[in-house]
Amino acid sequence: MSWALGSFVVLGLALALGFAWYERSRPPARVLALVAALAALAVVGRLAFAPFPNVKPTTDIVLFAGYALGGAPGFAVGSVTALVSNVFLSHGPWTPWQMAAWGGVGLAGGWLGALARRRPDAWEQPGQGSVGSASGERRELGRWPLALACGLAGFGYGVVMDLYLWTLAGEHSLSAYALISARSLPFNVAHVVGNVLFALLIGPPLVRALRRYRRRFEVRWAVPTTARSVAGALIVAAGVVVLMPSAAWADSTASPAVEYLRGSQNGDGSFAYSCGAAPSETVTGEVALGLAAAGHNPRDVRAGGSSIIDYMGRQAAAIGDVGDLEWMILGLHAAGVSPRRFAKRDFYGELLRARGDGSFDGPVNHIRLRRARPAPPG
Repeated sequence: MSWALGSFVVLGLALALGFAWYERSRPPARVLALVAALAALAVVGRLAFAPFPNVKPTTDIVLFAGYALGGAPGFAVGSVTALVSNVFLSHGPWTPWQMAAWGGVGLAGGWLGALARRRPDAWEQPGQGSVGSASGERRELGRWPLALACGLAGFGYGVVMDLYLWTLAGEHSLSAYALISARSLPFNVAHVVGNVLFALLIGPPLVRALRRYRRRFEVRWAVPTTARSVAGALIVAAGVVVLMPSAAWADSTASPAVEYLRGSQNGDGSFAYSCGAAPSETVTGEVALGLAAAGHNPRDVRAGGSSIIDYMGRQAAAIGDVGDLEWMILGLHAAGVSPRRFAKRDFYGELLRARGDGSFDGPVNHIRLRRARPAPPG
């Protein structure tokens, strides 16, 4: 078996495993749509800058896809980009190598995103579980770290393509590979510099857009792993109390209960105990959780031009009661909004500081006590 044939067998197996992994992850339709859109964007970026050898935003887009969405979607974006763009730029024995190289960039982006660990919630201790959205709160990389990562990705892509040329060489030795790398060095340097420049221009905005898109359809809750996560357990318990009656809603996005709630929303985005009553932060938080359980993001539920989150933002400055803090955190989590940085306040930190002897504001079931109070007349 020749070096070229052997490398093709290995590449084919690696690509098959990568796509099988992506397929086995069972991505939802919205992820599939986003992967297709990002691959199309990467293809257009490659074609638009075709006159400039190795200066293209393609590698950056693939890395950002993996960083924001995960390794499997990133791999799919990179591999599909190489396959589709070569329909216009010509296919050849280099195509599977480009698919593997850009697929590897997407995997590296997923690994980089995993390193940008979620900042621990206010109620968590190091090493404990977490409560929150599926994507979590991450320490997003800044403009220059992202640019550095894109530069390294460009270098790695060049290493793989140099390896492809090495498999075609008459001599398969380290000196032969070094010679090939030296000849391709100007092109690889151009790739690295171009990646850095494109990352500085489009990196943070594109990553934020991808994160925001993912948060809008991924809202899950996980139970804390230890009993020491007192506030986390408190909030999860409250969420269960509210969400259990609404579990039947999930089968139909147009159920009477959802339609009733939508029709009950006030013009400022809030909800009240009853028709004509004053808006209530507690009731608004409960409705936000119920609607999220039925598949409706609270940021998209509007009346009079204002959403639930708009109302919560206007009321944030007046929130001081522990129960209202709890409902504010629950409602923001349901919408995929960070309660750590909302309306210039850190609601997690404030809730933690309200803990005294292990309880919150005296009772250990503060939210349930608030719910037991009779509704005001009206």
